[in-house]
Amino acid sequence: MTVGASSARRSQSERRAETRGRLLDATVESLIAEGYGGTTIRRVTELAGVSQGAMSHHFPHRVDLVVSAFERLAEQRIDRYGDRARELSGDRGARLRAMLDLLWEDFSSPVFTVAVKLWVAAAEDAELRARLVPVEKRIHTNMARLSAEVAGELGAEPGFDRKLAVAMNTVAGLALTREFDPSGRASRGKPWPYHRAALERMLDEA
Repeated sequence: MTVGASSARRSQSERRAETRGRLLDATVESLIAEGYGGTTIRRVTELAGVSQGAMSHHFPHRVDLVVSAFERLAEQRIDRYGDRARELSGDRGARLRAMLDLLWEDFSSPVFTVAVKLWVAAAEDAELRARLVPVEKRIHTNMARLSAEVAGELGAEPGFDRKLAVAMNTVAGLALTREFDPSGRASRGKPWPYHRAALERMLDEA
């Protein structure tokens, strides 16, 4: 094999990876702006500047495209949460507050909005639901593990995993209400510090 052939082959691989990345980024952009129903093959190819033939080569079906984009977001979400979590320090109370703030930040991000829109669509699409379930489980498992690590010795105490599950579900519910409450009441008065204090007490109680 010549050096020139090897270089050309690498360049082709890089071009394929770039095209795939543009398609996935365009899918996420469309999901955020237009939801699952508006995220069509045609719309994604327009946003990505890619031909439908190239799209079919990478993602034969729309569900393949959407789930691949969700998987990519999941990995980015886990990595970002892990990087931030490992930077935390301080005493037990400070670490708990910081951990809860990280959860709130994560569930308040556009990534969570994408997940909600996909789960709403999955209620009427059995194949989409089946493909989303393992990804969602991976997100939850990794974020729970990282949160327990942040909590330090508290994270190793019996029952902490159950209390953490309550905290994560509460944060998700608050984020969902804030994002989709048509009245706008959930966004008034900045209620997160109040809820964080209640969750902190719950997590730290014997």
